Amino acid sequence: MKFVLAFVLSVIVVLFAASISRGPYLSCVSETGITVTFESDLPTSTGIRWATQAYWDAHSSFEHDSSTSDLLTHHKMELTRLSPRTQYYYQVYIDGAVSDTFHFGTAPDTIVPFRFVAYGDTRTDQSEHQTVANMASSFEPDIAFNTGDLVTDGNSWLGAWEWDSFFGAIARLAGNAPYYPAVGNHEDEVDAFFRPLFELPGNEQWYSFDYSNCHFVVLNNNADISTGSEQYNFVSADLAAADGHYDFIFVFFHRPPYTCGTEHGNDTQTQTYLCPLFVEHNVAIVFNGHNHDYERNYVDGVYYIVTGGGGAPLYGVSPESWTIYAESCYHFCLIDVNGDSLHFTARYDDGTVFDEFSMHSLLSVNTQNYKKPSFKISAYPNPFNSSVKITLSGVNKGACSLVDGTVEIYDLRGNVVATPFGANAPLSPLVRGTDRSAREGQGVYIWTPAQSVSSGIYLVCARTDDGRTTTKRIVYIR
Repeated sequence: MKFVLAFVLSVIVVLFAASISRGPYLSCVSETGITVTFESDLPTSTGIRWATQAYWDAHSSFEHDSSTSDLLTHHKMELTRLSPRTQYYYQVYIDGAVSDTFHFGTAPDTIVPFRFVAYGDTRTDQSEHQTVANMASSFEPDIAFNTGDLVTDGNSWLGAWEWDSFFGAIARLAGNAPYYPAVGNHEDEVDAFFRPLFELPGNEQWYSFDYSNCHFVVLNNNADISTGSEQYNFVSADLAAADGHYDFIFVFFHRPPYTCGTEHGNDTQTQTYLCPLFVEHNVAIVFNGHNHDYERNYVDGVYYIVTGGGGAPLYGVSPESWTIYAESCYHFCLIDVNGDSLHFTARYDDGTVFDEFSMHSLLSVNTQNYKKPSFKISAYPNPFNSSVKITLSGVNKGACSLVDGTVEIYDLRGNVVATPFGANAPLSPLVRGTDRSAREGQGVYIWTPAQSVSSGIYLVCARTDDGRTTTKRIVYIR
């Protein structure tokens, strides 16, 4: 009888033992922490083990172990007190199941080369999505972004089955690199599945974070972005604070303001409310999806990349005046940032490069001015058609003052179009001198372009004697 009872109990345990159904997947990386998320098919207690790469290489085991007795199906483990710019190995476990061993790196506390991937529209064909994600993972990115439409029906239980396939597809990529998805129109009822599944910064729909000398912003333009809305106020303030203090600013959201895809047109709401902010605050690249193709578009000095080839059925392309390259293909984007330069490659799902370009930041952030927001440039009006008033604030305070000859105006090819001038320089035909009514700590200049200067986008660059540099994009319309 005891044998029969023991056998029945063992069968029950086997039949009802919990297993890891989704993940682990990473998010919210910082210099000293990271969030590890995973799910189990039954409520269970959980734990995580981790070690630095140096410890792992020396001992082939984990150095730390943390567990909780809470019986849950959604498990969020926050690792803290980690070391900056350090590689770690980790493994999650539940009662009776252990994950594979994965790795991650904490964010750097100084300016170092890094790489990230961006892609989107992964719905419908999760097998193709896995091909794209695994190839992207093979390049060992430090962070990963998805521009939205993760699954076919992310708003109801009718499509809940696809979430398992989605997380299976990103297992390698999101298990080894913090993964930041934007909200697509296929999961825009965010409280149904999107927010319960992911652990993201802020309100999880729009947020920003820094990594090395770059600033990343994720938005949800399925929601209200009109002037005065919560999201508009967030992005307006966020970009204004970041402007001039990072070599590159990148923005991610789903619906493209500029596209040459044949299925969906330009999102005019985004053109009206957000694009002027991107121009004003020197955004380098905007990443979108929605059209299932690849596009490199360029408008008012901003690259608009449509990267919607992550697994959804492909759409056609019909190049517009702003289109540099477009192709209907499964792909991902790989961006290598090295100080004040970046190299962008678009790659097919087998890793082959089919489009590429490089960018150079005239800001050239260094370890001295890294994350110092007190030195800023503003311009009014911007765009302008006759003269523009350029105000430099946060200078001439204590030991901080402008260096003569280091405030310059460049075109986008890096050519100086206005002669160098400093706070004490005489007037020039291109740049007129300081406004005597300027407040202390500010330099105010008026630029009236010569007749030989054509309409276009120009960069105002300035440097102080304590080594800080900042830049501002201005638009001249004759």
